[in-house]
Amino acid sequence: MTEQKIKLKMIRMSEVQSQEIEWLWYPFIPYGKLTIIQGDPGDGKTTMVLNLAAKLSKGEALD
Repeated sequence: MTEQKIKLKMIRMSEVQSQEIEWLWYPFIPYGKLTIIQGDPGDGKTTMVLNLAAKLSKGEALD
């Protein structure tokens, strides 16, 4: 098996262009970005995400 080397590309923060964020649920979930739901077991993470999915699939507002 041959080992593949991954070359990382370094960029300066001055080269990063800012962009306006669109919100799916302000200010908790940005649209099209990665969101991490974290908490202790039993805090209701799964219930919250299932509730969000149900509302979005029905076209309901996220209050």
